Amino acid sequence: MNTLDRIKLLVEQKGITIAELERRADIGNGVIRRWGTSLPTGDKLQRVARELNVTIDYLVNGEEDSKTLYIGRKASNLTDEDLELIDIMIDQLLKKNNKE
Repeated sequence: MNTLDRIKLLVEQKGITIAELERRADIGNGVIRRWGTSLPTGDKLQRVARELNVTIDYLVNGEEDSKTLYIGRKASNLTDEDLELIDIMIDQLLKKNNKE
């Protein structure tokens, strides 16, 4: 499976079209479809990954850190205030684990 195939799968799961993804990611019409035969630029790939809530590594290689991605997907629906609290909690846990 190549980058374009993974994008097609993800947009289908999100219930949007590739054209809609291109609009959301501010990429020209038809650009993503050309990724089946050409390499995307890093900037465009980053914008697509952000819109699809996946990593660039997943789009390119099909690999992801499942724990990190799982947490990231859950956190994407939280408020900024909630995210700040989570960041503080993570820092405290890291400090605690480093002391042990």
